[in-house]
Amino acid sequence: MRRGGTILDAAVALCYVAFVFAGVYKSAKYLEWVPIDLTLLLGVATVGFSALLVVLGRLELSLRAVVICILFGIFAGYAVLSGLWSPSSEYYVSKSFRLVAVTGLALGLGATVIATSSRRLRYAGFATVGVALVTALEILYHYQQAGGDGVLEPFGTNYLITGRAVGMGVVLAVGYLVLSRDDRALTAGALAVIPVMGYALLVSGARGPTVAVAGAVGVLLLAGVWTGRLPNGRIALVGYGAGGLVSLIGLVTVAGQLRGIRRILALTDGPGRSVGLRLGYWKGTIDALHLRMLPFGEGLGAWPVLIDPGADTRYYPHNIVFEVLFELGLVGLVLLGALLGSAVLALALDWREHGGATHLALGALFAYMLANVMVTGDLNDNRFFFAIIGVMAYAVGDRTLKPDLIGARGGWLSVLPSLSSETRRE
Repeated sequence: MRRGGTILDAAVALCYVAFVFAGVYKSAKYLEWVPIDLTLLLGVATVGFSALLVVLGRLELSLRAVVICILFGIFAGYAVLSGLWSPSSEYYVSKSFRLVAVTGLALGLGATVIATSSRRLRYAGFATVGVALVTALEILYHYQQAGGDGVLEPFGTNYLITGRAVGMGVVLAVGYLVLSRDDRALTAGALAVIPVMGYALLVSGARGPTVAVAGAVGVLLLAGVWTGRLPNGRIALVGYGAGGLVSLIGLVTVAGQLRGIRRILALTDGPGRSVGLRLGYWKGTIDALHLRMLPFGEGLGAWPVLIDPGADTRYYPHNIVFEVLFELGLVGLVLLGALLGSAVLALALDWREHGGATHLALGALFAYMLANVMVTGDLNDNRFFFAIIGVMAYAVGDRTLKPDLIGARGGWLSVLPSLSSETRRE
């Protein structure tokens, strides 16, 4: 029975991760034979496995998970309602449908299914690193095929989407390395995959995810030093500073030929086309704000109709704050803020009580994706972000691992295997 429960937990976690990341890989040529949309297929499979958990009595909702889901429901419901005054029709229909059926499902399943079991959360973490590693190998293959230059299209999709996925893997792997140093197998695994994913990210040209990864990794290193999971004496601190300086010099000089670093360094000569376009979108959004529309917004999908390109097509300002403020107004922005605030508060309060490494890793992932949603994508492109918000409903469970069992059941059996101080639900 226990083995069957483990298999079911693994199945639902793997399907969930595959569903959330379906947009990364489903356009690959070697998946064209699949007769049904992979997002739909994997979403249905995840819901089916989740229903089986309910039938077997292995799914217990937590209050924080319900609150996060309700808050998202209110936000999404208001977004759908705004169609009553939106000038968009075609884009509104597709955007509202994806917001509820895809983005909402990613958040809802994350909160109610993944976050409510440390075992499912553990498997989801490993699956995320696995998807990131496969994506990194796909990027490196295209990089080699392109002769080390040109814009890459891994899996036949945008390099930014794949870059965000790889970045999540890097952040998680660094979390395993920094916060789980007592597990040699996991440490060795993290050390093996981090260089591959890091190099792939640098050659991909995904500038935003690269900068966001650097910030999130810095947060994890500071957390490791602060919590004592990394050496924090004076000599160690000097060593970290020297290592950071050497790494920075190496990136600017030796690694300066890699596309991602070149694109970051190019910002010293001006914003360039990509950043320039985004600055133009943001300025256009600010200029279009006025008192009449500010409370409730122009309606979901209105941005491309009223600003750029002036047509009812899928387009957006590449900033979640400007997107929500313009389309859903201050009401939408407050509702989104309440959702984010509740998730952060829930995670922080549980970390304050239990001090688990899992909370720190989830916090770093949240910071990483928060940086991304400020510079790229629309609400539905950023389903990774909403999935993380859902998973932030994680709370330490009721059962505690006894000290004499930590050695036997630790390691790969914990979310970040040094979580021996955390109580766990399976």
